[in-house]
Amino acid sequence: MNRINKKSWLIAFATASLSWLTPAIAQEQAPKFEITPYAAYRMGGSFDEQDGAGRVELNDSSAEGIVFNMMANPNGQYELIYAHQRTDANTSGFFANDPTIDMDIEYFQLGGTYLFDGDSMRPFIALTAGVTQFDPELAGTGSESFFSASFGGGVQLRARERLGIRLEARVFTTFVDDDSNIFCSSIGGAGACLIRVDARTLTQWEAKAGLVFRF
Repeated sequence: MNRINKKSWLIAFATASLSWLTPAIAQEQAPKFEITPYAAYRMGGSFDEQDGAGRVELNDSSAEGIVFNMMANPNGQYELIYAHQRTDANTSGFFANDPTIDMDIEYFQLGGTYLFDGDSMRPFIALTAGVTQFDPELAGTGSESFFSASFGGGVQLRARERLGIRLEARVFTTFVDDDSNIFCSSIGGAGACLIRVDARTLTQWEAKAGLVFRF
């Protein structure tokens, strides 16, 4: 009888221990981080001259980037974004032949994401702020950086699995300084700036898809 009792107690203790440990193990294994490399198509964006009819207009083109997320709570994440676009900028009213200029555009953004409840599919919205850098390939011309913000929304597919899919649309708004000289150069001791602009914003839209790696 003692053996039976001891065996019963051991089984009960093991069952209780397992039931106590299982949630803890599951909680430890739940992903807390996400890395999402993505491909995108970006549209829009232009600079207008303050005094005159000059205009620099960014062409629509492909873009790419990476998003890093860290869980803050079951529905919230911290978000860090690096986004890059290599495009051409059409110039009008600045040069005799109105040439195109190769330009790199980079966004460095930090903010947060709110995930709505769901299992295999979770809609989300995101808000970030940071810096935009414009780097034209024009001899002697320096890059320009401005404060920017973005707002996006989309859906995560396979949202509870280690590997998922992120589909998103996002708008980036760059706040150009008031009365700014931009894309300035210094050649042979003489300085010149391509554009002088008033206070305004530059807006670009992006549609993207990426693979989500959770760990």
